[in-house]
Amino acid sequence: MGEEAAPVIFVRRASGLVRTVGPFTAFMLVFTHTVGGGIHKLAVIAAYQHPGAFVPFSFLITGVLAMIPTALVYTMLGVMMPRTGGDYIFITRGLSPVLGFLASWGFWFTEVLSYGIIAWYSIDFFVSAATAAGIALRDEGLLATAQWMASTQGHWVLGMTFVILFGAIALLGMKIYGWIINVLGVVAILGCLSNLLILGAWGFTPGATVAGWDRIYGAGAYEKIVRKAFELGDPPVAPFSWEATMSASVGAIWAYIGILSAVFVGGELKTPARSLFIAQVVGTTIIMLYYIALPFMVYTVWVVPRDILEKVGAMSYLQAAGVPPDRVYFNALYFYVFNKLGAEGLASLLGVPPTYLLPPKVVTSFTIPLVPKGLEWLQVLNGTVVGIILLKDIPAFFVVGSRMVFAWAFDRFFPEFFAAVNERFHSPHWAILITMLGGAVGVALTAGGDWAAAADTTNLYQFAVMMACLSAAVLPYLRSDLYERSPLKWEIAGIPVLSILGAYGFGINMFFFFVATKEIFYYFGSESLMIPIHQSFWMALGAFIFVSFLIYNTKRGIDVKTIYTEIPPA
Repeated sequence: MGEEAAPVIFVRRASGLVRTVGPFTAFMLVFTHTVGGGIHKLAVIAAYQHPGAFVPFSFLITGVLAMIPTALVYTMLGVMMPRTGGDYIFITRGLSPVLGFLASWGFWFTEVLSYGIIAWYSIDFFVSAATAAGIALRDEGLLATAQWMASTQGHWVLGMTFVILFGAIALLGMKIYGWIINVLGVVAILGCLSNLLILGAWGFTPGATVAGWDRIYGAGAYEKIVRKAFELGDPPVAPFSWEATMSASVGAIWAYIGILSAVFVGGELKTPARSLFIAQVVGTTIIMLYYIALPFMVYTVWVVPRDILEKVGAMSYLQAAGVPPDRVYFNALYFYVFNKLGAEGLASLLGVPPTYLLPPKVVTSFTIPLVPKGLEWLQVLNGTVVGIILLKDIPAFFVVGSRMVFAWAFDRFFPEFFAAVNERFHSPHWAILITMLGGAVGVALTAGGDWAAAADTTNLYQFAVMMACLSAAVLPYLRSDLYERSPLKWEIAGIPVLSILGAYGFGINMFFFFVATKEIFYYFGSESLMIPIHQSFWMALGAFIFVSFLIYNTKRGIDVKTIYTEIPPA
């Protein structure tokens, strides 16, 4: 008789996914997932949310202390276990199956809500571009279109359209989707460069911001905003505070989500070690430099000139409050006045139709006015490509979210049909469709507020990263069989570097976990309990699913213990 075949403990003997992702696409997956609303939206409004913060420091501290070390941890784990599913694989194999499933379940919640958030966020950038075009061309049709896009209805319609469109394209597989990610990523890089170019070329010219704003809205428009902000009382100005800077790092943490996304397609990488290092370690460093440079330039350029503060009588208020004049930012004041007066009231103040107003919460509203007269095409181009910067996040979110669902199902701890792979396109179609449904919920959640969406997702992401780092710390000792097969077995004084970085990563990410939790209670006050209630319900549902499949698989005679000691097949 022939040799008896080994039993199949996973859904099948091969994943059905193919290795089509090279280093460039892996980098673009990280870049397109990461650079979006956190830096181009939350960073711009952070001085309003946290007046004492110096926003560039928020992104610098978060990047250096937490993100680069965490990227190193994930890269080392990904090289050791290059399989689709990312930290779900790392934690279930290196630490605990139940913690691995729950961490991944929470991160999936973060992931799918986040791309719904991005779908909503991106619309304001297109509003900015359409408004600039309408003003330049004196085209009421364009201005009316921009106003509709800015409305709640416009956000709902376009947000859901983006979610469905990119979900449908994801069904075509990573070869086609990777090409789309690459193209959108290149366009997004051009948008990032255009932001820096406009701020650097024209923003640092004395009086450029005042002249630019007045050019769009008429003489004295800039001064009217500043005057009204102080007349309304309690303007968003404060002396520098480390506490406020760390609170603003919640937006920074959210902005960095995605630097680890290449490991989630580990089973689809052609050269895992090279691709992960380029995508996650080099990629995180490049992203961090942009994250420091952009808010530094925005907040430096848009400091309200001292002569304007003296003219509107603000100096006495600032002196009494102990606020240096160079900590009064026009972008924060504009958001404040917009919030207080509403679009109609602000338009009346400026003497323009409401359709002329630039959205107060996007970076392009503070690059477009800097572009000199005669270059209106650059205003429109900048608004459009920066809108694409956000929109291009959605494909990457789809990839990461769907691969987590696939990995659970492949391990038999989620309905097994979610591990199905289309034979033609090699895409996990059912996993993609359920991820699309989650994105629709993300669109709905964002209607409740910008900072709400970020806070509601950040600490669940932190929990997953904490568990992955803890897994890295103990894996060389609890799973020495896996560690010995790793090509990256560096040691310092006999202690694995993976353990050192993992222990540090666990501690620093726990710190930022509590920063995010504190921010929830600070920002939402009496309503803050709703967010942990939502999250607790979600995590309880995850625990119920895990226990249910544990019982179900055990009754079927599936060797559950072996599933979580083996690395899934490629």
